[in-house]
Amino acid sequence: MNFPHPPIPRGKILVLLAEDLRLEDNLAYAIASDPTREGFAVLRIQPEARGRPARTRNRRAIEDAAEARIGEQLRRREIPFEVLGPDDDTSLVRACRRLGCMSVIRNAADGMAAENAYRVGWERELHSANIPFLTVNGEMIRRVGPGGAKPEQPFLSDHQTVAQDRLPAEHPIRLLRDFLQVLPDRNYLADMWIPGRDRVSTSQLSTHFAAGTLSSHRAERETTKAEKLWHAANPGRRRSTEGSSFRHFRSRIAMRTGFLTTFSRYQDKPSRASLTPAQTERLSAWRSGNTGIPMPDAAMRELGATGWSNFRLRQLVTSYGIQLLQLPAVEVGAALAEMFDDYEPGITWPQVALNDGTLMQERGPRILNPVKQGTNLDPSEAYVRHWLPELATVPVGFGHEPWLWFDNPLPAPLIDYKAAFREARARWGKKEEAFTSRDAVLRTHGLP
Repeated sequence: MNFPHPPIPRGKILVLLAEDLRLEDNLAYAIASDPTREGFAVLRIQPEARGRPARTRNRRAIEDAAEARIGEQLRRREIPFEVLGPDDDTSLVRACRRLGCMSVIRNAADGMAAENAYRVGWERELHSANIPFLTVNGEMIRRVGPGGAKPEQPFLSDHQTVAQDRLPAEHPIRLLRDFLQVLPDRNYLADMWIPGRDRVSTSQLSTHFAAGTLSSHRAERETTKAEKLWHAANPGRRRSTEGSSFRHFRSRIAMRTGFLTTFSRYQDKPSRASLTPAQTERLSAWRSGNTGIPMPDAAMRELGATGWSNFRLRQLVTSYGIQLLQLPAVEVGAALAEMFDDYEPGITWPQVALNDGTLMQERGPRILNPVKQGTNLDPSEAYVRHWLPELATVPVGFGHEPWLWFDNPLPAPLIDYKAAFREARARWGKKEEAFTSRDAVLRTHGLP
């Protein structure tokens, strides 16, 4: 098969893996493995060696398994494969010379400021050695920057190429297909937000997307295929809860793709904040789930224990940390980056900015009432009681406000959440007035 691509010089090619830790649906790999070319090698540079924060244990296990899977596939073809970590020499020039390669090819990837600095350094190093560094766009998540405006070939492998019986049980494509088989039995749209039910109703594939072991377009295509088969077997049920689940799942995939497309060059703040002793104490309590307010505390304990929580809870803990505890947004984002199994700079940092109100200012920040969110999302108190076993001594009805019970087993709340909520709304009101005044002045002077 011929793929559109920039001119590639003759000679062996080095395929550089970053956030595309897969051989399926990988345009750079497909181009390099064209049998008319002169051979290739594959190099994986791990995230920490590209400036990203240390991966969680779960994320590392997923990526280690993918590296082993790729290594086995390439060994069978007698293709050289190397994995470089932060303690290794990550010079691409020396890697090319070691592996006998004349050019480097990679898929476009978004990154944060520190990671982009590594990329620029590698580009300069390769340029000084007259080694071409080619970027192609094989995923539908990069609309700007290297790789061009549109994916050159967003989908490479069909169902026959990745046959189900050849996939190990833990392979992400198999996990996706297994989930799609049971998706109609889930009330996906309703339950994806509900603590406890979220882990049953959702795919739990976000870490595979973030690690690049599964492509967004693969997920979209597999979902469309499963949806057509289900509706063919169940005519007239397109608007049913079961039939709609495929559409809602596809919309979440598209949302991820759109979010990365829009914010793939959004930069996180490179420098950390200077914290007062009080802020340091609050940050530690927020991160460990010990601020005394059950719902955000339970969400942070779940995140700390599992590396995952649903999107609504992510909004809650981010808003709670920034708006009510008044922690610096950069510190909240840095902590979440270290805790999320599915951390992606192009999603996490814009989410922080959206909750902070510094992004999409016309919509305002997301200032959430942590107790109201708790009673809405967890009316039975099952979630907070699961993650805060201390609440076992508190009668039902007091689980979201245990300080109203005479013997509160949790630490006293760090803040009066009602007063903090009002103050946060008032602070934003003043900022909004400043924005309005600024815009009026700009309009007066005929400026956009």
